[in-house]
Amino acid sequence: MPYRIYCFVALLIFCGCYSPGNRSSSKRSKEAFIFKETIATGKDTAMNSAAGFHKINISDILCQHWELAGMDDISSIELVMDEKNLRICPELALFKDSGVVEDPRSHFRTGKWRLRTSEQGVVLMLSFDGKKQKEYLIQNIGAHRLSLACKGKKDSLYISLTSDALNHQNMYNDPFHPVNNQWRIKPAYAENDSAIKQRVKQCIRFYALYYRDNIKRNKANISFLGLPHIFEWYRRGIGLPDRDKIDDSWISCFYNKEQAVKGYDILRDLIVQYEFVWPENAPAWVYETHSVLEQMYHKL
Repeated sequence: MPYRIYCFVALLIFCGCYSPGNRSSSKRSKEAFIFKETIATGKDTAMNSAAGFHKINISDILCQHWELAGMDDISSIELVMDEKNLRICPELALFKDSGVVEDPRSHFRTGKWRLRTSEQGVVLMLSFDGKKQKEYLIQNIGAHRLSLACKGKKDSLYISLTSDALNHQNMYNDPFHPVNNQWRIKPAYAENDSAIKQRVKQCIRFYALYYRDNIKRNKANISFLGLPHIFEWYRRGIGLPDRDKIDDSWISCFYNKEQAVKGYDILRDLIVQYEFVWPENAPAWVYETHSVLEQMYHKL
């Protein structure tokens, strides 16, 4: 018989739009809530603002999350197609250790970036596994805007990316840093139970960091578009789909479906066996969910 697994306190109210919730909570209740962190590493877990750099070091500006400004800013549909002619949504997350994640919400691949100079200007070079490379000429760069150009099959292509100009002082606290996304890379060989458990634990850590990242950026809405789907998010509740309805995006994180189901069962047992504490007086539901995800991580 199909069943759903829930971790909850009180009634579960589905967060269809994934909004952080009503921010009109009383000042008193906000002051009573203390945001606690147990997964973020380093003594200083604040955010940097790229807009604060006066002496411009291009890497200081470049190393942040860049998202497509809009389809109107693409000069050719070719730019949003990958090598297999599949549609993608261009995003880049660049880091000070030369790590890069391309399209973290869709086709997701990690690699390295570097800069070189040419007669035309500064070129951003991206190298990925399998010796795949991309080159973009940086036409313009600012704290909130990045304009790139590259040569297509027929003509030059142009793209405009935007950013909130924020990055983590400790880049390893960024959910999209390559070290926090190894669990999403399909293994080449079947894994033992210990490795599957570790993959699941890193999944929980990723989502805890992802909620934290949205809190730190003061996001009005949380988007899970393109991310591996295994959790169902509720106000004061975390659920799982029925076992026979496990999403392909979850299965693709494992060697095969059988191992993906093992990972699912680890999450199911975790939610069933432990009673997690949902913090009181939180200013929004994302703080509550972040806290429970951290508890789940430490229990596993």
